[in-house]
Amino acid sequence: MAAASSVVLLGAGQAMAQTAATDAAAPASAQEPSSVEEVIVTGFRASLQSSLSAKKNSNLIIESVTAEDMGKFPDQNIAESLQRLPGVQIDRENGQGTRVRIRGLDQNVTVLNNDIFVSGMELFRLGEGKINQTNSLEGIPSELIGGVDVYKSPDASLLEGGLGGIINLKTRNARSLRDDITIAGDLRGNKAGETDWNPTGSLVLGYKFSDRFAVLGTVSYDKTELHTDVLGGENRGGWAFNDRPVVGGGTLDVWSPEYRYATYRDQERKRLGASLNLDFALTDSLQLTGDWFHSDLKIKTSEASIKFPFANENATYAAGASVDSNGVLQSGTVTANSAEGTSYLQDSQAKTDNFQVALNWDNGGRLTGSVRAAYSTADYESASANNDVRYTQYTVRNGTAAGLTPNATAPATFTYSYANGDNPKFTPANAAQFTTPSSVFAKSHWVFGEDTQIDNTSIRGDLKWRPEFGETGDLVISAGVRYAERKIDSEFWQLLADYSGKGELNGRTYGQDWTPYGYFQDGAIGFKSCGLPAGTPGRPNCGQTATDDGRFGASPALITPYQTAASNPERFETLTVGGITALFQNRSQMENPVAWLSNLYSSTPFKKFADPIQSFRIKERTTTGYGMVDLGGSDDRYHVNAGVRVVRTELTIDSSGTPTSPWYWGTDSWNGVIGNPDAIKTTREYTDVLPSASAVFDVNDSDKVRVSAARVVSRQDLFQLGQGSAFNFTRSSTPGPNLNRFLYTNGSGGNPDLDPYRASQFDIAYERYFGRSGIVSGAFFYKSVDSFIQTDTVPRTVADGSVEGATLGVYTAPVNGDGGSIKGVELAAQYAFDNGFGFNANYTFSDSETSKSNDYDDNLPIPGVAKHAFNLQGFYEGHGFEARVSYAWRDKSYQGDFSFGSGADRHSLGTWERAYGQLDAQVGYQVTPAIKVVLEGINLTEEPTGRYLQWENLPFRYATADRRIVLGARFKLGM
Repeated sequence: MAAASSVVLLGAGQAMAQTAATDAAAPASAQEPSSVEEVIVTGFRASLQSSLSAKKNSNLIIESVTAEDMGKFPDQNIAESLQRLPGVQIDRENGQGTRVRIRGLDQNVTVLNNDIFVSGMELFRLGEGKINQTNSLEGIPSELIGGVDVYKSPDASLLEGGLGGIINLKTRNARSLRDDITIAGDLRGNKAGETDWNPTGSLVLGYKFSDRFAVLGTVSYDKTELHTDVLGGENRGGWAFNDRPVVGGGTLDVWSPEYRYATYRDQERKRLGASLNLDFALTDSLQLTGDWFHSDLKIKTSEASIKFPFANENATYAAGASVDSNGVLQSGTVTANSAEGTSYLQDSQAKTDNFQVALNWDNGGRLTGSVRAAYSTADYESASANNDVRYTQYTVRNGTAAGLTPNATAPATFTYSYANGDNPKFTPANAAQFTTPSSVFAKSHWVFGEDTQIDNTSIRGDLKWRPEFGETGDLVISAGVRYAERKIDSEFWQLLADYSGKGELNGRTYGQDWTPYGYFQDGAIGFKSCGLPAGTPGRPNCGQTATDDGRFGASPALITPYQTAASNPERFETLTVGGITALFQNRSQMENPVAWLSNLYSSTPFKKFADPIQSFRIKERTTTGYGMVDLGGSDDRYHVNAGVRVVRTELTIDSSGTPTSPWYWGTDSWNGVIGNPDAIKTTREYTDVLPSASAVFDVNDSDKVRVSAARVVSRQDLFQLGQGSAFNFTRSSTPGPNLNRFLYTNGSGGNPDLDPYRASQFDIAYERYFGRSGIVSGAFFYKSVDSFIQTDTVPRTVADGSVEGATLGVYTAPVNGDGGSIKGVELAAQYAFDNGFGFNANYTFSDSETSKSNDYDDNLPIPGVAKHAFNLQGFYEGHGFEARVSYAWRDKSYQGDFSFGSGADRHSLGTWERAYGQLDAQVGYQVTPAIKVVLEGINLTEEPTGRYLQWENLPFRYATADRRIVLGARFKLGM
């Protein structure tokens, strides 16, 4: 493995606030600062030579990406640039690189200039299924970054928190600018698929007041639009296999999702970024620097989906369905009681500010030191609007036992054919039911959201001492202390309607566990007070009987108005989703979710209620000390580092649980939030001792050997630590006593007693340099993880709206499971030929194993680890013309188990991410020494992403990805 392998550069660069070999990476910097020299590059060859020099002189095993020019990173996305490095892969969402995996592990820590950093995307929920997302890098404006280092093996001075590694974002240093005045920037247009052209640009201004004081500021703005067609099935947990009903009698064993969702997704992103660096040499020996890093990311996601029932809505297979030997449906016809479409819009915003101040002292003597303070804050807010439309007949309340069917022209059932594939094809038997206005009913509406605040503070002091007695071995002794505090306040809320003005009673007044509020605005729901004892003042006449309170029968209308695409055509839009043209709730009307719902039900007041079960607060305090020694100077053929870092963690988690006798802000457990949660405060303390050692040996002038070993630790997932028990419910359309009632399907919760991830690791690498711009390298790595946090799935009976009062479903929660190991090989090579051509290539083999098993496999891999991955990059630079072609590929990877069912029909299957390859290209021409035009193409082959469930022909998820084009010009002026 290369110790500091660098992505190829295509333009001029600037020195950064933290270079590839920081004080942490090369503590003996008081000797010859070979790794901290200002590097001025004027072309690709000079950039490549600089990268190789940084690799050769580094004391730690790192990978690096450097900005091509002021305000211009090699890729539009930080994560996508990192995927080109050996041993680094990324996750993707909506065509964007999101989370980085170092040697397959996503338990990493991201820092700014080797100190705390928040991006605003540390934890958030995505989609109608509220899927938890963590540690995404998509919110970071790449224009503000001068470079990124990925540390694969740490020394004792580096921040703890990375199981796979440390991602260090580096800003630029103002006094390192060549000119007294620097003006640079770019103006580009970007386009994805059939979307419009959108603006992207940045401006960099630098001014040197003197050799002692300089200021550098950057501002950036970009807007992107993306369209994705998605197949989903993971957001509903009620899958089934055994004895699925067949028309005419009989059963069939076939893997049957509760629903498959075919989704039409549009996403708009607007991001404003800004940064400021102040660099002041107070004296010849004292330097003061300050950094501000700001990002404001707004994401609007709108979806339209059609739901295809397989294990719900009384779904029945037609005779003659084709099922293979594994129970995977290849083709067949299904008839269910309902056809529904969903419109969903999420409006989210992540705002972050990171501040850093550093005071560095070095008078050329034996003792040097620094003091640094940092404060980071992030605020993530989102609101999500949801609407279901019905394409089959739907009955709502009107005071009669038969009820009212607003869309009586619709068919009673939904029949469709299914043809299997990575992205299966659905063909309805009656396509007109989706487009006939009188058959399309706006069935249910609901709104939820979240507000998450993160605040980080830290202060640290570091000393380096070169004792006289160690001069012969260039001995450097380093030590430091650090105190940090992190606070997370995450609130999930629901928008509840107050029905008291419509005559709904307060059940609490009559000894019940409910109140006159409701989450789901669905006309099939009648008065909860129908179930109060006879003679209760104000109880509505619902045609109550001894066995039926009439709430879902003869109850008077409660949630009105009732609207169809015929009565209110202005509410609907026509889209083609999964090959089916259908009418949906117009998503543009949902952009302000709270106002949208309030306007639909103008006679009903609404109020936000925090859901205590899904909300939590976490406070983490860490007190850290380290000591380490370095041996070997620039004239020696070796460098040795050894040290230990001790971290004391104090953790306080405030979460909530469901009490023995709960009551609800809402008419039901499924229709509101708990009003009397059990407050759970968990306080924990633990200490981690993290030794590390590394050595670099010069075999000769061209060959190096590196070895390292370390103990590492990574924090727990915030959602897994803080969340209480959250439950999902779905409306039943199966004929019988529970028709139209909301039944429990699945749930999940957190575990405040989870321990961090801990591991021991070892690396050995060999590097051979040739010429001024060539290298081949190879490395072996091994990591033993003490314990992985795994998800256990168990049956659980939860109170719901069923006649029985509760339903058995599945419930998942994280626990500390057994450990595992990962070992592998990384190979890399790069060279620039005299004719202007060159290449950069790397390959990673990773073999991992755990004791985890499911119904079909034992000793499963570590989740996220792809066995094979490679990157190829070819380039040309000459006569003012430059071009680059890049291809990144990763093998399939195990992502965890998906468990469902109960009793004899309980199953646990593995989910696997399909192999993925992406082709990118860039061409540019230097029109003048100050102006360059650039054309970039991203994902030129429009490669989709996908997951399968246990067998490659059982699709679990699929998402298309458009080709993205960026066209524009960059400029740079120095005076």
